[in-house]
Amino acid sequence: MKTLLYLIISILIPFSSFSQTLSGYVFDKDSKKPLQYANVYIPELKTGVATNKSGYFSIDFKNVVLPEKFTLRISYVGYKTFSEQISASELDKPIYVNLEHQIIPAQTILVTSSLGREQLLPITYSNISKLEIEKKYFLQDFPQFLSESPSVVSYSENGNGIGYNYMSIRGFDQRRISVTINGIPQNDPEDHNVYWIDFPDLFEDVNNIQIQRGVSSNLIGAPAIGGSINIITSPFTQRKEIKLKSGFGSYNTKKISMSFNSGLIDNYAMYARISKINSSGYRENAWVDFLSYFVSVIRYDDNATNQLNFFGGPIADGLAYTGLPKWAIQDKVQRKKNFSYWEDANGQYTYVTPRRVNEIENFNQPHLELLSEYQINENVKFNSALFAYWGKGFFDYDGSWADTSYFRMTYENGFSSSTDFSNALIRAYVDNTQYGWIPRLQINTAYGNFIFGLELRRHRSLHWGSVWYAQGIPAGPDQTWRYYEYRGAKDVLGGFVFYQNKIHSKLTLNLESQFVYNKTRLYDEKFIGTDFTIKNFFINPKFGLVYNLNNETNLYGYVANVSREPRLKNYYDAAESSGGETPQFEIDENGKYDFTKPLVKNENLTNLEFGISQGTKFYSLNLNLFYMFFKDEIIKRGMVDRFGQPITGNADRTTHTGIEFSGEFRPISNVILNVNLSYMKNLVDKGYVYMKYRDPITNQRKVAQIDLSGFRIPNSPDLIGNLRISYDNDIMFLSLSANYVGKQYTDNFDNKLNELLSRYPKMVSYTDNVVPEYFVFNLDAKYKFEIPLLGKLTVFGRINNLFNRFYAAYGIGNEFFPAAERNFFGGIELVL
Repeated sequence: MKTLLYLIISILIPFSSFSQTLSGYVFDKDSKKPLQYANVYIPELKTGVATNKSGYFSIDFKNVVLPEKFTLRISYVGYKTFSEQISASELDKPIYVNLEHQIIPAQTILVTSSLGREQLLPITYSNISKLEIEKKYFLQDFPQFLSESPSVVSYSENGNGIGYNYMSIRGFDQRRISVTINGIPQNDPEDHNVYWIDFPDLFEDVNNIQIQRGVSSNLIGAPAIGGSINIITSPFTQRKEIKLKSGFGSYNTKKISMSFNSGLIDNYAMYARISKINSSGYRENAWVDFLSYFVSVIRYDDNATNQLNFFGGPIADGLAYTGLPKWAIQDKVQRKKNFSYWEDANGQYTYVTPRRVNEIENFNQPHLELLSEYQINENVKFNSALFAYWGKGFFDYDGSWADTSYFRMTYENGFSSSTDFSNALIRAYVDNTQYGWIPRLQINTAYGNFIFGLELRRHRSLHWGSVWYAQGIPAGPDQTWRYYEYRGAKDVLGGFVFYQNKIHSKLTLNLESQFVYNKTRLYDEKFIGTDFTIKNFFINPKFGLVYNLNNETNLYGYVANVSREPRLKNYYDAAESSGGETPQFEIDENGKYDFTKPLVKNENLTNLEFGISQGTKFYSLNLNLFYMFFKDEIIKRGMVDRFGQPITGNADRTTHTGIEFSGEFRPISNVILNVNLSYMKNLVDKGYVYMKYRDPITNQRKVAQIDLSGFRIPNSPDLIGNLRISYDNDIMFLSLSANYVGKQYTDNFDNKLNELLSRYPKMVSYTDNVVPEYFVFNLDAKYKFEIPLLGKLTVFGRINNLFNRFYAAYGIGNEFFPAAERNFFGGIELVL
């Protein structure tokens, strides 16, 4: 009998547990904060629970016969699912689980936050998590929000950061920065620019932002020369949620928004948001009226994820693309002025054309995305991004300077003559359509990990200009008369390959290359009939190594080469053909344009980068050096077109070199100190500019060839720094930030402007090309309340330019753009 009893016990022990309770805690790996409502599930027993507000869970196994080992699976929307085998013998102590953020779905081959933390890729980057966005976003547009990142400088046309905003990285303007949303390119195919104004309040839906500096690992879209900005939206929550937000601030700024989250229902989740933003703007007639929406539906399956996004919003705003004379920046009244045109002398205006109230813009560009991810097996994953967006709109601007010949209102075109033509208002219209497909296949093998991808994009556009209003307009065709009209097209066929292999226990090799064929065309030009097609093929390779000294410290380095084509306007500014602009191509022996030989050249950059990073639970440090050698860099000439945009041209050779440091310190509980500092030299090694001047002896107009060798590149400050100290205890967030931007020049002439003016009088109309350094502080605050039976209420506020400094954030030529005085925005958020 005793032997039989021992036998029964020995059989039952493997299927029983020493403890009848499994308990533990679930935290966010980044913030170390508990995750409430995480799903804790044991598949073998088909039982599970949800975590409480402390992240705690407990599963009682009373009267349950447990196998010797079973699976613990913990999931939470927006995080990687945790799955681990648990032994029955381990049930006597709590389990602590840190969930990592997951991009849903992972649509790019770019480094996600988790890859960056694991030190697998040789890139120089900054990562901004959803938690950080929730704390620091109030109403800022992307450039202003991102200006706290290393080597980033931003400015706003209307002064208060709402409307047209621009940014640069390492002195490269945003035309040389590759921007994607969910892995889908956002740079305009013709102009290369990024129009942040078309994404009002998108921060409410963003899960993660990664800024890569230098030649990044962004192998889709426009080749990343200055860097890349990768925005991932994933607004889903684990449980049903309704969020109401309302705010107000200086310059009649108002925002109201509402969002709904369904939570996870079976395999589905849905999210929808709508926002309304209004502001009178800091400068006169620089108002905005934005409507913003975002709708997303996602389905989760065991081996697949499919997400449909639809977002955008019609926008309307008053134009403010013209800067002011430098002396006006320090005048409380004059710095708010907004002129279409001005002239000045000795600190006062000699002539002005006030901005008219009907100089406005209206535009709407909805985006549609279908993002899919299929886990074919544990080593093979397929991603697909299908997308389309349509943009239509116009801007009306002052044309009082133009006459009937400029508008082609001539006898030949059916018009009668007029001598009283005045006060013209020009309407410039654009209609863009773009769609494409970006598939990607990831294969993990014993010989390394591979990613193969394609990029197929098709872009078509229509541009025209019309006299929308004028006094004394000559009789003839009606308001539908278009004095210029043309169509644009761009087709992109690209591919990329990425290879990663751990060639040593501490050394990881990365090889990648982008292959791009694009075809740019301008056609159906009215009156002149210009029709040209330019084809380009680029191979952009990158080689990198990462060496992990230990779990806390790593070294990395890479060398990359990238080329890209000029924008369409560099080849031919067809909108200004009536004003004398001609195609920028060589002329053959028959006096005709040779459209195979453009005067403006493709840019080519070689980038060398070395860095070291170290991180512990108390601090993280990053230090990197970069050297960027350019052939034929397209730089600003210090002149602007009619819309305040820089006129550009090639410089033979330029270099960008620098050192960047960033760090985060947690000296005591709930206190965080963030700091970054960049020191750069962005110089023209070889290049010339040709300027007209007036000979002081003969009074004749002549042309001077000016050697720019050794001169700084415009709008490239040598020193940029940011500091932020924050107190955060989950209930209260209080943060003081400081931003320093060093002196920069508004043209190519560096500190030699007055010397050149003495040799070439009146080559420019100004004598001061310096945007002075500025150092400004901002204060952020948020406080959370728990309201019984209702929800969570957050009161928030932000003060910009805390010490009320009068400064210019940007300048081009003789125009300087003022930043707003001390201003605030605050409000409440209620989560039900």
